[in-house]
Amino acid sequence: MLRAWLLSEEKGLTSKYITLEELYRTSWVEYYQIDPNNYEQDPLLKNLIEERDNHQTNVVEKLEDDELLENITEHFHEHDEFRLVLEGCGFFDIRDKYDEWLRIELIPGDLIVIPGGCYHRFVVEDKNTYKGVRFLKDYGYRAFKRPNDELDCRKDYMRRLYNGAYDDQAKLQQ
Repeated sequence: MLRAWLLSEEKGLTSKYITLEELYRTSWVEYYQIDPNNYEQDPLLKNLIEERDNHQTNVVEKLEDDELLENITEHFHEHDEFRLVLEGCGFFDIRDKYDEWLRIELIPGDLIVIPGGCYHRFVVEDKNTYKGVRFLKDYGYRAFKRPNDELDCRKDYMRRLYNGAYDDQAKLQQ
């Protein structure tokens, strides 16, 4: 079962655990439990893939150092990215609506959907034992490193988080 907590840079190692509802409310990250041994046949996953057009799969395992470095660099994608852990343990750090880091621990069977435009980074507990699957749109996978807030997908994501109030804040800053 997924665990998530607020990473406080000011409070050192002190962590405040958050609920799945808080995770969703402050980041729009979704969580699902999938059978890691039979994920290709899972009706919930099949439905999510069809609904959101994330048919391209990419198995992530035996990560090289350059891949690890690329994943730990804060970035976002234009479209929703699904991540399912099959073996080992991984951690996603997600920026919430307050620009704070939320750390999500994923173990086999945990699937998260990271919305397009949401800044995140990824680390594994052990690069030799981690195996996961990434589900993407068929037409590509692009990562945009921070800062890249002027892109429409980032603005759309922020509008969703702030129920449109993001536009008001952007106008005030001009």
